[in-house]
Amino acid sequence: MAVSLEANPKSSKIPFLPDLSILRRLQFTFTFQITVALIASFCLGNVALFQIASKRLLANEQRRFRDNVLYLSSSIQAYQDSIDTELAFASNSPEVRSLDTKRILAELKPIIEANPLRKWRIWRRDGKLLASMPLETNIRLKEKRILRAPYFIKALNGQSNYSIRSTLVGARLEGCLEAAHPIYPVNSNIKTTKPSAVLSFCLPISKIGRDSGLINVEKISMANQSGAGKPKDDYLAIHRGKYNGRLFFMIASSGNLVFPTVSTNGFDHISLLTPRRLAKTNYRAFVDAAADLPLRNTLQRVEVDGHSFFLYAHKVNENWTAVSVVDEQTIYAPLNRNLFELVLIQLFTLLATSVVIFYVCRQLVKPLKAVVSTVSQLSNLEIPPQQPKCLSASNIIEISQVSAAISKLSFAMDSFSRYLPREVVRSVLNSKQSARLGGEVRELVMLFTDIRNFTTYSESSDAIMILDHLNTYMTALTSRIMETSGTIDKYIGDSVMAFWGAPYTVDQPACKGCTAALAVQEETSRLNREWEKEGIDLQFFTRVGVNIGSVIVGNVGSEERFNYTVIGDPVNLASRLEGTNKLYGTGILVSQAIVDAVNTEDSLHDFCFRLIDRVKVKGKNLSTDVYELVGYRSHFHALELEDLAIANAIMATSLEGGVSAGLEQLLVLPSDKPHTRFLLELRTMLTQRLPGSEPA
Repeated sequence: MAVSLEANPKSSKIPFLPDLSILRRLQFTFTFQITVALIASFCLGNVALFQIASKRLLANEQRRFRDNVLYLSSSIQAYQDSIDTELAFASNSPEVRSLDTKRILAELKPIIEANPLRKWRIWRRDGKLLASMPLETNIRLKEKRILRAPYFIKALNGQSNYSIRSTLVGARLEGCLEAAHPIYPVNSNIKTTKPSAVLSFCLPISKIGRDSGLINVEKISMANQSGAGKPKDDYLAIHRGKYNGRLFFMIASSGNLVFPTVSTNGFDHISLLTPRRLAKTNYRAFVDAAADLPLRNTLQRVEVDGHSFFLYAHKVNENWTAVSVVDEQTIYAPLNRNLFELVLIQLFTLLATSVVIFYVCRQLVKPLKAVVSTVSQLSNLEIPPQQPKCLSASNIIEISQVSAAISKLSFAMDSFSRYLPREVVRSVLNSKQSARLGGEVRELVMLFTDIRNFTTYSESSDAIMILDHLNTYMTALTSRIMETSGTIDKYIGDSVMAFWGAPYTVDQPACKGCTAALAVQEETSRLNREWEKEGIDLQFFTRVGVNIGSVIVGNVGSEERFNYTVIGDPVNLASRLEGTNKLYGTGILVSQAIVDAVNTEDSLHDFCFRLIDRVKVKGKNLSTDVYELVGYRSHFHALELEDLAIANAIMATSLEGGVSAGLEQLLVLPSDKPHTRFLLELRTMLTQRLPGSEPA
């Protein structure tokens, strides 16, 4: 099968398609792709695992925060209820309602002894301090202030209430919970009578912290405390610029912030921040977030100084809001640590897996490379003598199947290329188009060969022996023609038809055609010598005709089957020249067009052409000069080349002026030097032409 010359591989690109060559550069090896896929799966898996674990971790933290805060809230509420009960019981005692100091102290003594940290006071309605435990000094100053105290005013209006204030505990100022309850006169109606006095006590918040379990729930920061040891990572002291750990604190309805602190001896006291001081600290963001009603009882994210915190707030009652805070790093530290360990394990696994993948992929990659190499050779009609061992000996079923398919393809391509010119087959493969009928006009060099008296050989010799020697002869000629970039058109019995310039253009086609013609003669002589040495009674003499001209080259035939060939008058002339050798007893005849083309190609100095005659092709009125290709100029000495030039000039004279004119020029040549064979053969040739007319 052949392809039309219009399908040039260099021009087969469709102009409106984008250039996809960059995609080819992005291809990677099989092993690399598997490794990248494995790494990507590990990375995506880790990301998905981190997201799932993060969501579950936050959900667990929210449940833990809720349970923790609700437990503390219930503890605080129960503690407050017990205080309310105790205050109500004491204020309704007749001894207390009598407003007699001795009776009051006698009544409250058991309660005071049971709660030594509390500071009990009974104030009369006019601000007079009736009793206190422990006893206090500088009463007058306090009596003046009590009339303006909010908790005192509320109690005089019949409202039990709480407030936060600072009190002196030993030598230290500490937060204190001030509880106040109205005292009504004896035998009076509580609903209609105004309170006659107020019962109050100041309870250090540290006491509440101990009794409610507040200080036992969270670790408390020791950062920057006097004499403190090195703080641990799970401590949180945001008011001191430390952000690692957890913290639980309370927000009073008055806006005061209550949270535990420690000294070198562990738990020491409860810190208290007034609203004014609170506004200047980083806790302001937590207080604002806890006051956001829609987000209460949910885990909120709060940003402070570029650090992320999670906050859970719950309103205990109208007096208190409980808040638990933890920084993001503390929450995610265990998860990050576990993920880091997991990544290390995965990296080790990936390394081990990559080694296994490398060795496993070698079982695929090496055969695949062999497949690519073999198919690439087949695409260039380079048939490998045998398949690579990694293909034929592979234990992988698919590779074995590919090996068998390639073996069949190699056999088919080898057979296919032997029936047609390899150049034509290669053009079919490169064009990526189906062959079709048609052709184009090109200037080609045509060559025809024929064996003299081959019919006599075939009739007198064994057919098998003749065929065997003919194949040897054809193989030698084909090899020499293809060495000069020639295309074998066909074998016609004992003849060979070849041309130069199609399907691909060649440089100096006339020179290559003449070189091939001389090579054919050399191969014939070599085979004759070999057969003679082997005692084979067989001698071939090859006649060659060469011509150049514009012909039609392409696919000729039917839609089902066609042949890649050339047609035209120059083809017929080349064939006639081959047959004309029999008339003149020559081996290689070329046309005037070949001589001119060799001269144009600047190769005339390489060859020796002898002018033979002027002939008229059968069926044509035009005549052409015919030359014998004698050989390479380098094979002749200077005298022979000089005589050849003289012989060609004399022959040209005889062709123009007649044989007699040519003989006259021969007679006037100097006789003092010996003549070479060119002049001697010319004399014989002209003498033989005297009696008759010019050769037709």
